Amino acid sequence: MRSPDEPATPMTLQQLRAFLAVAESGSFRQAARGLGVSQAGLTGSLQTLEAALGVRLLERSTRGAQLTAAGRQLLPRARLIAQETGRIRDEALQSRGSTEGGTLQVGLGPTPTAVLLQRVVPDFHARFPGVRLKLLSGFYEHLQPALQQGVIELAVTALPDEGVGPGLEARRLFRSELVVIGRPGHPAASARSLRELAACEWVLIGSPGGPGGTITRFHAEQGLPPPKVAAGCESFTQVAALVGATDWLALVPAVMVQRELLGSGIAPLRLKERAPRLHNGVVRRAGAPLTPAAAAFAAMCESCARIAAPLAGLAA
Repeated sequence: MRSPDEPATPMTLQQLRAFLAVAESGSFRQAARGLGVSQAGLTGSLQTLEAALGVRLLERSTRGAQLTAAGRQLLPRARLIAQETGRIRDEALQSRGSTEGGTLQVGLGPTPTAVLLQRVVPDFHARFPGVRLKLLSGFYEHLQPALQQGVIELAVTALPDEGVGPGLEARRLFRSELVVIGRPGHPAASARSLRELAACEWVLIGSPGGPGGTITRFHAEQGLPPPKVAAGCESFTQVAALVGATDWLALVPAVMVQRELLGSGIAPLRLKERAPRLHNGVVRRAGAPLTPAAAAFAAMCESCARIAAPLAGLAA
């Protein structure tokens, strides 16, 4: 016998997809068009979902469809369910060797991009030609929520000192060196100690609590006061432009300088102190099985790192 609190009808994937479509587009009309269903049918699915859950998820207004508090609470879970459903389909396709192998979404940090991208991605495509590979770039602080929400299946990136966070696990691949950069002809170009740069201003890359905090840690390890910060950036393109046009300095992965990925407007400073090194690795959701394509991509990164990292002067 059904308990009084049990919903009269179970919710379905179709209803969750209808909810996601409206929540992400903000419009019943656009959501119905995107799903290829009638607006009346879409409305019916949402009403059935709300009845099953016993809460109101969406409110209509002159500004379109607005999420209620219950709708905002459901949204991340609905996205995760949709992502996992897609992965089940992709895993089934890949396991039977289908040429239509679904999509694999991977996050890549700056250093793994410089070291592994050009080696791993072409080999992966040759092995899985039917899998559509989508790469998301960013620092770990940007990739972590995408991992936790199931937007990406794994990330290859620099790992934070404090660990990868709840619900995630990491496998280390290599350690990367960092180097201080300035423009060619910088007034402090001949400096050989971080202490000689005390009057200089710096560009932080990422948030102070993430990658941007490394330069602060570097100063602290040398017994120096915190650096003077001129600006914060979210991309190395911005860093290269600012450093190349000012007397500001920045701390960046040495491999990006070695491979001239920041252009000709920057030059490394040869300091006697060794900057903090970063561990780089593969991060995934703990306990969640990878699709065959994702498992292969992770294994290829590990294999490639054993060869490419020493060639790039990186430690295991």
